[in-house]
Amino acid sequence: MKILVIQLARLGDIYMTWPALRALRRSYPAAEIHFLSRPRFEGAVEGLSAIDRHWTLPTSNILAPLVQEEANVTESLQLLGNFIDEVKAQNFDWIINFTFSPASSYLTHSLSSLFTKVSGYSRYKDGTLCLPDEISAYFYAQVGIGKANRVHVADVLASMIDVQFVESDWAPPEAMATSLNLPEQYLVLHVGASEKQKSLSPATWAQTLNYFAKRYSSLPIVLIGAASEWNLADEIQRSVPNLTFLNLAGKTKISDLFSIIQKADLLIGCDSAPIHMASLTDTPTLNVSIGEVNFWETGPKATLGFIYRSDNEGTLVPERLGEVLALLLEGNVAPELITRTSGMVSYDKPETPAEKFRWQLTEALYLGGSYPVAERIEIIKGAMQLNDINSFAMEQIRLIPTKGLEFVGPLLDRAEEVIQTISQSVPELGPLISWYQAEKIRIGPGTLEEICTAALSVHEKMARHIHVYIPQEAIDEEVDNGTL
Repeated sequence: MKILVIQLARLGDIYMTWPALRALRRSYPAAEIHFLSRPRFEGAVEGLSAIDRHWTLPTSNILAPLVQEEANVTESLQLLGNFIDEVKAQNFDWIINFTFSPASSYLTHSLSSLFTKVSGYSRYKDGTLCLPDEISAYFYAQVGIGKANRVHVADVLASMIDVQFVESDWAPPEAMATSLNLPEQYLVLHVGASEKQKSLSPATWAQTLNYFAKRYSSLPIVLIGAASEWNLADEIQRSVPNLTFLNLAGKTKISDLFSIIQKADLLIGCDSAPIHMASLTDTPTLNVSIGEVNFWETGPKATLGFIYRSDNEGTLVPERLGEVLALLLEGNVAPELITRTSGMVSYDKPETPAEKFRWQLTEALYLGGSYPVAERIEIIKGAMQLNDINSFAMEQIRLIPTKGLEFVGPLLDRAEEVIQTISQSVPELGPLISWYQAEKIRIGPGTLEEICTAALSVHEKMARHIHVYIPQEAIDEEVDNGTL
């Protein structure tokens, strides 16, 4: 059996893929497992024995003809085609796309043959998005910023390939060593983040550490980051005179980082690859979660993983973060920290009734959980509006054979707009509407009759979910009118 796993996202996403790759190897010990990533992150598979061959997408070569004085689109497409032909010639039995991006779906489709099993985003023959499995549909509908999902991305990946993690799946590289002269005890600070808007400024880090230094002035701080972040690290170091620093930003290899993180008393940093590396070394971690970051999905998975959440840097109090950091090193967990838990949901955090409702509704839709009780009248009213527009859409679909798609199409488009409006006005119903939209996308190409039948099936399922929140008298009226 030959398997290709595609992961074209960032460095941290690759490390979140490691446990799934190891579990895949355990499940298919005789398989030949290939892994495809971007060239920039090829070092992220160093020490990963679960794969047999590593491919890198030659992005620079493919794009080079397009950035010449006279762009050569034909040559660029030819280079891409050559790469696809080379990889496709491996005749993979199973292609797993862990990237979950529209661009990766085209590549997945291009590398697939008629008999290839595909998991993850792909494309139908007509070029439309294909969500071939339940987990792909779940990811499309429920995962991302502002969504209700509470399952960590690493666990979503495991579900896609139907594996269960064991402790050995969460481990550092097999061969890991560094020649760096490190202190006996130290704290690691990653000064950057995966994106600038998810990071803290040197001034905020300095304020945090100056307060921390009042209680832990003897604990050295090892600063890590990319070469482009050396100046940030240097500014932090110069602004905190009462602490000892070792500035290694831009001076480390991947293997160095694993060694540095594994030996640390604690890693602190924003959303970034080191957070996920610390999950593999099981290093105590304080993840400072800033801005548009869904910590439920990408937070630390280390046993002692903690999250300090702030909507933005402006609302964060550096002195309090410094105190929280000091308390943690003393073995005390500050009340505002989001703590690591076991089970399907990785973190324990108090939530608003609306947040609880959305996640419980998600569980009901996908995991057979109980539907949450609607405690706001707005939810009932929203469900009734949704029921009315869903019934209207079903009526219009049934009219397509007689009135034609040209007549019915605009009415169905208007129905979709109303459904989206309800999602915005009643956020608690968002998971249901997102489920519906993903299921509509899953309707593949076919005859008009086949598409209408499949669409009606989705709307009928939608009606059954909605009816949980519809007063019985309204359902009875539907029965009397013959609309149910």
